[in-house]
Amino acid sequence: MISLTWSYRETRLLVKADTHEVAKAAVHAAFRARREIERFMITHPEFRYSLEPLSFPGEKLPRVVELMVRAGEAAGVGPFASVAGAIAQLALEGAKEAGGTNVVVENGGDIALDGRRRFLVGIFAGDHPLSGRIALALGPGELPAGVCTSSGRVGPSLSLGWAEAVTVVSDEASLSDAAATSICNEVKGEAEEGIGKGLEKAKEIEGIRGCLILYGGKVGAMGRLPPLQLLEGKRLPSPSPWPSPIEEWLEEQR
Repeated sequence: MISLTWSYRETRLLVKADTHEVAKAAVHAAFRARREIERFMITHPEFRYSLEPLSFPGEKLPRVVELMVRAGEAAGVGPFASVAGAIAQLALEGAKEAGGTNVVVENGGDIALDGRRRFLVGIFAGDHPLSGRIALALGPGELPAGVCTSSGRVGPSLSLGWAEAVTVVSDEASLSDAAATSICNEVKGEAEEGIGKGLEKAKEIEGIRGCLILYGGKVGAMGRLPPLQLLEGKRLPSPSPWPSPIEEWLEEQR
């Protein structure tokens, strides 16, 4: 697979695809989505700043705006909580329309991907002991998918929570992005309590497949996550509802 990077204002895109033509199609789709968002904000400034879900009844919305509004409503957050994921999702769609088979689009850590092969999506979680050590292993049967991470400790995005990483997997990157933000907002205080609150929030959000929370040296998970794999090559068991067996498994490896 070839790699192509593209930056435009806050958007930082990395595209991996079979050909340059497919990667360029992804970039063009991302640019169109960016411009549609910017034009919409001129007449709807609240779209940019609201921390609560918004609706625009009776208006014909650009697709990227529609995705963001829908994701915000599902997760109980403002539409801009899903902006990176929505752009990545439309970039993936653009690549597929151009004939792409295996495509990965990352936008600031939020990922939309599809293909006929197996992909490993690593998780960076700041100072957490699992940061950079584990990856989600997604096979063809789990694709397309959106894999997005929110953090209260890493990166420039607004978060009201303290988790090192909250990673959500769903069919759409826009929903994964909004859901990760919403769940991360709940993770604060003592590790076990914070993870528990985050998982309760995750259960309320319809449409997500699963959620992984890394916080305070602890791990929590819910739903149907892809298998976790240690990046050194050792395979972790699939996570179950918190408290997770992952911590016990890691203890056995020491």
